[in-house]
Amino acid sequence: MVSQIRPGALFFVSTEEPVIALTIDDGPQAETTAAILQVLERHEVQATFFMLSNELPSNEALLQEIIAKGHELGNHMTTDESSIRLSPTDFETKFLRADQTLSPYGNISWFRPGMGWYNNRMLDFIEKQGYQLVLGSLFPYDTHLPSIQFAQWFVLNNLDPGDILVLHDGPKNRGERTAQILDKLLPKIQQRGYRVVTLTELKTYD
Repeated sequence: MVSQIRPGALFFVSTEEPVIALTIDDGPQAETTAAILQVLERHEVQATFFMLSNELPSNEALLQEIIAKGHELGNHMTTDESSIRLSPTDFETKFLRADQTLSPYGNISWFRPGMGWYNNRMLDFIEKQGYQLVLGSLFPYDTHLPSIQFAQWFVLNNLDPGDILVLHDGPKNRGERTAQILDKLLPKIQQRGYRVVTLTELKTYD
């Protein structure tokens, strides 16, 4: 059964199986997303990428590569801003714009609000569009603390079956740092017997 702290949002899946989902926000970014993909391929890991649709122009080939390598896409709105602070009209307009931009790349059914906050109005709207809202249970503060060592320590000391790990692509060296974090972290997670998968695969353990 899916474990939820608040109704409507997926934070983690209640399972005893050693499996977690990897999610990466705020792409695509030309150089850093490619570097993250190389790391995931090296460690034979699939992830869910939450995309900002305004970043897609000139990065379409990256999305095709993401899908071709077995990863999946999620809707993270149009820009990196707080979704809950938008007016109802602006939220719905930007959500649908992102959906329309991403939908040619496949069936997009996961949504993560900008800055992680949501309300019932937003939830009702996205569910009518066929989406599931997902946050996460394992967030090593990578947007606040630019430390590869801390991120590794935090994840390894808080890792549980069914977790949803949240990391970030994006400017200001965040994407490059995420690639470095994953290159060091993934082998250690796998050495503990864990599989790292997409949200859709994790949901099958529900």
